Amino acid sequence: MEDESQWWEMFRMGDETSFKRIFERYQSLLFNYGYKFTQDENLIDDCVQELFVKLWYNRENLGDTASVKNYLFKSFRRMLSRKLERANRFFSINALTSEKLPFDIELPVDVDLMRKERIAEIRQQLALALDKMSPRQREIIHLRYFEEMTYEEIADVMGLSVKDTYKLFYRAMDSLRKYIGKINLLALLAIIGHLKATNILKS
Repeated sequence: MEDESQWWEMFRMGDETSFKRIFERYQSLLFNYGYKFTQDENLIDDCVQELFVKLWYNRENLGDTASVKNYLFKSFRRMLSRKLERANRFFSINALTSEKLPFDIELPVDVDLMRKERIAEIRQQLALALDKMSPRQREIIHLRYFEEMTYEEIADVMGLSVKDTYKLFYRAMDSLRKYIGKINLLALLAIIGHLKATNILKS
């Protein structure tokens, strides 16, 4: 079975089927990621479409990439940032000190790992904890657990050093522990692991 690196190489050579495969795999993921920053669906969709159009027309100038996913997320984030800045809707996504850019995480549902009432309790505590976290902390939680990115990939996407990425992640985890406690945090991670195993998070 062909992997993404092969798709990328064939796409760079002008293979439309490989380009379509990449588009179909990441269109929804990029849209969902963009929705964490703004609920303007038309703007998000325009960014996704524009990104892939530019990729196609500039394919001969593209280089190799160790991670197609990381390349697309980084490019999409940069493009969305520019559009939002031009619209004067939010502060720069890439500003390291900016804490004013909205970033929301949708909590997973329909998990049979625990009793429903226990899950409801954890979800309520988690929602409160996420609301008290900074937007950048919510974003790094999303990229780490829901997009399964490495710290190096997250650093590249968010425009941080790897060292600062670790610091931001552990501050985010400390914030979660502060509001939902150690036991509930472990339960939360178990839920996320269960969702990954059952592909619920892949939609």
